[in-house]
Amino acid sequence: MLKGKQVWVTVVALMLLGACTLFPGSSIAAGQFLNGSYGGKPYKLYVPEQYDSSRAYPLYVMLHGCTQDASQFSTGTKMNTLADEKGFLVLYPEQTSSSNSNKCWNWFEAAHQSRGSGEPAIIAGMVNSIKNDYSIQNEKVYVAGLSAGAAMSVIMGATYPDLFSGIGVGSGLEYKAATSMTGAFTAMSSGGPNPGTQGRLAYQAMSSRASALPVIVFHGTSDYTVSPVNGDQVITQWSVTNDLAQNGSEDGWMDDQPDRTENGAVSGGRSYIVNDYEGGDGKVWMKKVKVQNMGHAWSGGSSQGSYTDPQGPDASRMMWEFFHSFSGDDNGGGDETAPITIATPKGGTYSHPIEVELLTNEEADTYYTTDGSNPTVQSTLYSSPIQITDDTILTFFSQDRSGQKEAIKQEVYVINEGAPDDRITIASTPDEDGFSGKFIADGKGNDDIKVGDKGMYNIDTFRGILSFDTSVIENMTVESATIRLYTKSLTGTVPSITMDIKNGTFGSASIESGDYSASPSLTNITSFPTPATSSYIDVEIPAGAISQLNKNEKTQFKLKAETVAGFTANQAVFYGGGNGETSPTLIINGTN
Repeated sequence: MLKGKQVWVTVVALMLLGACTLFPGSSIAAGQFLNGSYGGKPYKLYVPEQYDSSRAYPLYVMLHGCTQDASQFSTGTKMNTLADEKGFLVLYPEQTSSSNSNKCWNWFEAAHQSRGSGEPAIIAGMVNSIKNDYSIQNEKVYVAGLSAGAAMSVIMGATYPDLFSGIGVGSGLEYKAATSMTGAFTAMSSGGPNPGTQGRLAYQAMSSRASALPVIVFHGTSDYTVSPVNGDQVITQWSVTNDLAQNGSEDGWMDDQPDRTENGAVSGGRSYIVNDYEGGDGKVWMKKVKVQNMGHAWSGGSSQGSYTDPQGPDASRMMWEFFHSFSGDDNGGGDETAPITIATPKGGTYSHPIEVELLTNEEADTYYTTDGSNPTVQSTLYSSPIQITDDTILTFFSQDRSGQKEAIKQEVYVINEGAPDDRITIASTPDEDGFSGKFIADGKGNDDIKVGDKGMYNIDTFRGILSFDTSVIENMTVESATIRLYTKSLTGTVPSITMDIKNGTFGSASIESGDYSASPSLTNITSFPTPATSSYIDVEIPAGAISQLNKNEKTQFKLKAETVAGFTANQAVFYGGGNGETSPTLIINGTN
């Protein structure tokens, strides 16, 4: 007779059936994938590339299955790429091997099935921690999972209905399908207790916070690890829970009989059946997607992850579509806001031909014309800097993947080569460029301008210093100023950099250890994203900081990186002075 650990090893062995080969890899998405911890458990947080703290975004909480971790689950579900496309954050809590030797969420233990205790309390606390640090839409927080993670997502919905707005269940089980390890084995192979009874228990767990929740279920007909009967039981359980949550009584407001059934098929892949379950208000509160001949897997996932079936319908996208259509418009949210495009340099009068770049705050297609006419999606697609050699009216707009389109913008350029050239380019001073470390042991250096951290869970280890002799503008009325920086190397993730300005020098003109903490004239005058290696960025000095340019001596700038603590170093290194065309330059426009 199997006992204790032997039983669980058997369970896990069964759960490995149908798993795809695991290829290590990470999301190809372009945002930030950050490490963190809460309540003794690690997590990863994906912040999409267009994240703007002035706007609020949905949050998806993704709970991995046994033997998985956050990186594998993010790769397999492709949720990070979808987050960039649609505009939401993704939190991946991780189970530890010390809590479960196979990193399974302990959904089958009574200690982890109630509000305020065990793993549900930690996951909920983790979510609230993210909500404190990021701009999250309270009414758009969703939890989904695979296998053990799916069973835990059901528990999270029942115990924290005030925190979550919807539940995604991939190859999961009903609420309290088991309360022991042996019971878990039985439930996985033949289903849990009566789902009507479990539905009432879930409603009791909701207590005074009871609220009907949207639920979407995916299950393969050939799942021999978690029997398909469990998917049916999840639907029945939630039909009872939602029926009770609506008005406190079982009056048939919702039941487990589908109101609509549709057949679908993936081109070259699997067929599937979608059942819709409506409430008394006519809304589709539940969906069940039965995937023909699919085993124990995340439907439509990437083969680079574990427990995925790329031939199935895309579960991640279907979950988003379900929750998004249910919640309505994301007023003020991430994916309903049009992109923002700027032209650099801006329109004006120039004494020579120029190159104009069109930069967007998110991934989008930019269309433009140079004859003043209004552009359309049939106009020229921007792909490289635009050469302006004559008087030009540049008109442009951008459209993102979801079809959001910004208003048409216009910049007017006048090229007057007969006018005096009131543009001055000042190269940085080689012996005065460099970086300063936070502590003596972190060192200092000339030439390379380094910002970021040294890893080992440190942040803001190195700050870069730029030095320019601005006495050449003594008799000039400065109208605008721009610093051009060339990237030499990138290590880890450095999403943004902020800049201070000093009217004069931070200490002596040469690099000193004290430059790290020396007070500037103005702090955080601007911030900018880190350009790719072998690329450059033009950083415009805000109008309010131009008065700090020292017309008699030197002006220095301090660069500070925004990074996240982790073991691996996150560093950006820019070329310093004395590096020819890649040296930093200060470009001044004005009149004498």
